Amino acid sequence: MLLNNTLGTVLDRKKSYLKDQILVTQNTKFIKFYIIHSGALKTYITTQDKNEQINGFYLPGDIVGLDSISTQIYNNNIKALTDTLVCELKYDELMSLIEINKKVRDTIFSLLSNDIYNYQKLVLCYSQKKADERLAVFIYSLYQRYEQRGHTSLNIKLAMSRADIANYLGLTIETVSRCLTKFQEKNILSVKGKYIFIKDLNALIDLGN
Repeated sequence: MLLNNTLGTVLDRKKSYLKDQILVTQNTKFIKFYIIHSGALKTYITTQDKNEQINGFYLPGDIVGLDSISTQIYNNNIKALTDTLVCELKYDELMSLIEINKKVRDTIFSLLSNDIYNYQKLVLCYSQKKADERLAVFIYSLYQRYEQRGHTSLNIKLAMSRADIANYLGLTIETVSRCLTKFQEKNILSVKGKYIFIKDLNALIDLGN
């Protein structure tokens, strides 16, 4: 009971951030993790020419900042993609929960594994896949992530802009728009504003392979 109360107390300690608000600046001292309750965050580095290079999108249930454990500094900027509610969790608090709660420990290992896997997929997309294949992989990965959270609908709302997607995939906005049009013409999906409805999941998977 004490354990459940401790975990519940931590997760109930929520803080809200507005869309485009920066939670963390890269290279500052690592203090805490951010568990997303609602909304979405992105991580990015600032290049020498002061541009953004996006390297991650995070959804409800994700923990942002795990990559900072070894360096003890934030390796990325963290910004809210939408109005976002997070639970801020200090390093010592998380370590204590890991020690006494197997479920929390398993969750952390799973999230770390997913981060590594998603990074490997991103590198593969950059090095080997064409533009339409990159976008297909990205949309399918979003579908999988929502499915893991119990959202089984083929209708996906994008938290990120097309400019952010293009940045993440190493493409131009025009290329992303052109690929989405191509997917619609092939009846693989339909796009309306920030909503994507997947009409042919198997065709989307095949395109990304």
